[in-house]
Amino acid sequence: MECPKCKGTMLLERFSDFFLVFYAWKCLNCGAIIDRTISKNRRKSLAANESETVAAR
Repeated sequence: MECPKCKGTMLLERFSDFFLVFYAWKCLNCGAIIDRTISKNRRKSLAANESETVAAR
C-alpha cells in the first residue's frame, strides 16, 4: 500500500492497548497510521466535499 501523505511504503501492523487489539497500516517513512475507522471517515468527508462542490455549481 502507498501512503496517501508521503507516497512511502506502508506495512500492516498490530496495535493494542489494555482492551483492544486492531490492525492498521503504518507508513515506514512518515509514520502515518491508517485504520478502518480513519479510512471510513475520510471517505465520508470526501463524499461531503464532492456534494458541496456539485451543489455550488
